[in-house]
Amino acid sequence: MREITKTITLPVGEENLNFRLTKLDAFAGARLLKTLSHAETGDLWQLLLSLPDYELESMMRVCLRYAEAVLPAGPIPVLSGSGWGIPDLEHDAWTCLKLTAEVIAWTLEGFFPESGSPS
Repeated sequence: MREITKTITLPVGEENLNFRLTKLDAFAGARLLKTLSHAETGDLWQLLLSLPDYELESMMRVCLRYAEAVLPAGPIPVLSGSGWGIPDLEHDAWTCLKLTAEVIAWTLEGFFPESGSPS
């Protein structure tokens, strides 16, 4: 069976947090590929930072819905319909961008030969 989740560790504030990433579903993945097909760069960071504000925000919102913080009480979605599951991340642009890049890389792993974690 295909692996659709993986766990990564990122620094958040003074501690490291584990996050469980899930590959984007077919619809979100197709929108991602459509956006990437217009990219002028193969570098994921350059791509993200070159997106118009509305596309970057949309991409981040989609990807952050596919990331969960793995806490002792159980996994908590980073972003859900009701808002931020991890309130500290609402003001942590770096970690949210990193999670976005990791979800994209995880979703595309194996699709492009050069795809993989941006870490």
